[in-house]
Formats: sequence, C-alpha cells, structure tokens
Amino acid sequence: MKKLTVFLLGLFLSVFVTVSLAYSEDRQLVDRVVAVVNDDVITQSELDLLFRPIYEQVKAAYQGSNLQEELEGLRLKLLNQLIEDRLVYQEAVKLGITVSDSELQEEMAQFKSQFPDEAQFENEMKKAGVSQTEIEKRFRERITIMKLHQGMIRSKVMIAPTEIEEYYKAHPEEFSTKERLNVWCITLPKNEETIKKGMMDEEAKRKAADLIAKIKQGADFGKLAQENSKDSYAEKGGLMGIIHRGEMLNHIDQILFLLPEGGVSEVLETEEAYHIFKVSKKERASQKTFEEAREEITEKLYRKKAHERFTTWMDELKKKSYISIR
Repeated sequence: MKKLTVFLLGLFLSVFVTVSLAYSEDRQLVDRVVAVVNDDVITQSELDLLFRPIYEQVKAAYQGSNLQEELEGLRLKLLNQLIEDRLVYQEAVKLGITVSDSELQEEMAQFKSQFPDEAQFENEMKKAGVSQTEIEKRFRERITIMKLHQGMIRSKVMIAPTEIEEYYKAHPEEFSTKERLNVWCITLPKNEETIKKGMMDEEAKRKAADLIAKIKQGADFGKLAQENSKDSYAEKGGLMGIIHRGEMLNHIDQILFLLPEGGVSEVLETEEAYHIFKVSKKERASQKTFEEAREEITEKLYRKKAHERFTTWMDELKKKSYISIR
C-alpha cells in the first residue's frame, strides 16, 4: 500500500483553494457541488484538494490560452477520477467490504512515519485544516476501494505461460541493451569564415592539439573542459553522459567505441568544430534471457489486463449509475 500512502500524503498536505478557470489572485473558497454520483455529491473543495499541487506545476509550464486549455483538461480528468472512485466505493459498500481497525491503524502508522515526529504530523494537519477523524475517514475509503480492486479486478486476472513466451519473442528490443559509453567532451568551434569556406581552422586545431598534449601529461580533463570547451557540457567538466552505439556521427562513433576505459581520443573534426573525447566507462551490449525477463513481462501483462478489465467493469458500472456533472 505504499502508493496509497504517498497519494494521501499529497492529498492531506494540500490546502483548500478555489480553482476556477479564471485563476484570479484573489480567488475565494466556494464549496459547491460539481458532480452528483447516484445519491452522493462531489464538492468543489474535494476537487481542489487534488487540483492544487498540479495547478502550481501546470501554471509554471504553460501560459495564456494554453494554460487554460491544459487546466481544464486536467480538471476534467481529476473530476472523472473522483467520480470513478466514488462509484467504486459505493459498489464496495453494497458488497459489504469493510476495513478493520487494525488495517486502518497500520496505514495510519505508515502515513505518520513520513513525518519526523507526532508533533510535526499534527502541525501539518492543522495547517492543512484536516482533522484526525477526516484523515481516518479518507483512509477507510481508499483501503475499501483497494480491496474491491483486488477482489473484483486483480484477483481475476490470469497470465498464461504461453502469453509470456509470445511477448518475449515478439518484443526482443525491450530486453536488449546496446553497447554504451560514459563520455566526456571538449569542443573548440571553428571561426565562421572557415566554416563557410569548408577550410581548416588552424588556430582552433592547434589549440586542440595543445590540450591533447596537456592531457597526456596528466592534466585534469574536466578542468580543461571547464576552462576551454565551448559547448553546453563545459560547466559539467565536459560530461556528456551515457551514449549508445550509433548515436554519434559515424566516424566519431567508431573511434569512441574502440577506446579503452579512461582513453582519450585524438582531435576529431566535424563541420563546425574540433573535439576531444574521453571515455570513462564502457558497457557491453546485452540481452536478457527469457528467464531473466519472465517476471518483468508477467508484471507488464498483468497491469495491462487489469487495466482493461477495470475499464470494462467501470463502463458497465457507469451505465447503470446516475452521474451528473455540474
């Protein structure tokens, strides 16, 4: 139930706000009904609890009409999630699914363990305006929903051994890793005139050769990159990170994958610059055997089938339920 705990941590530490489409700075809390699900209602404040953390992230990534469009789309997705959760909970109650006090306390203990101490927990709950009773109520609801999912959906999903074998044979690329290197780079651009004429930039090439000499004498590659390189990797000491075979220009790719760990290339030329590369780590290409991949494939197929089964079950549940979005 780790995912449940993480979900509720975010849920209860969020504050109540009104998230209207205008998103004005002086918005006030207006608790109104946003949806009716059979005999229950979903209020604006319930939606806002989920929306608030996401709103701040979206606001930082979008502007203008794109922001409004993205926010409206997310609002509808969250509202649909609340509606589905409410339907599942109602169905669980009909089926007599209950949560014992010991189950509730176990989840409460895990939830509280994410705070330094009891005092900090109570302080955060107070700031969020959430009472202990409300927290326990939400936990009971979520655990009830999880139980129904387990009984009605997950426990009915079966994965045949032949399905696992067929998936492995049909998707070999998912279980293979190309040969790869951890690469560092120093880049010295050519001047514009030599680039236009397709000529050698003698000054840049001479400087690159001087750097090669210093590296061979024991100079620190990363420091030289920070001081001399003119690319986006310079501030990280030239660290490009992991590259796979075939990702670089062909003549550079061939040379890099021939270098030993710790090896440094000679000066390599491209149309616009001279480069010096260092390889700090090499990993051979590998392929997982069927036995190594079996558990991964089983989990993937299980999640896919469970999702499909839940979607079908939820569609049927919605058809026989009264749902009104305001």
